[in-house]
Amino acid sequence: MKKVRNAVRVFVVVNNKVLCIRYKEENIGYIDIPGGKIEEGETGVEAAIREVKEETGIEVNNLEEVGNAVIEYPDRIYNMNLFVASNYKGNVRNNKENDAFFIDIGDLLKEKKRYAITYLLDNEFKVYFNNRKVNVKFNVDSNHTVISYESLKK
Repeated sequence: MKKVRNAVRVFVVVNNKVLCIRYKEENIGYIDIPGGKIEEGETGVEAAIREVKEETGIEVNNLEEVGNAVIEYPDRIYNMNLFVASNYKGNVRNNKENDAFFIDIGDLLKEKKRYAITYLLDNEFKVYFNNRKVNVKFNVDSNHTVISYESLKK
């Protein structure tokens, strides 16, 4: 049985740019959307606010849940609550584990080293994202390459 990890991701989109992180230690060079594991006793919103602050230095508020994504690797599964932040405070900063930055969505989609969650910004998912009804499962190989995806019924 695969280990399941409950996590969050927060999409901060401003002027067609999205807040991302690029890993400097494990999975070097890969781009991800800020977020992380939901700790015991923590709500998804609490985890989202904490993780964005830890990974990027900014404070998000007015989070809106937009759905769920399941990312299935050969050996593990991530069950992610997805949020959009309508505004933020502070300045983006880097840390030991990752660099944080805003990138034009079109440029992000051209990147080779990106996690499956960034695929939600592709044109084919925009309608679900905009309607706040994301419910998708990505099957991914051990090198983070998306093999397939499917919509999940709610």
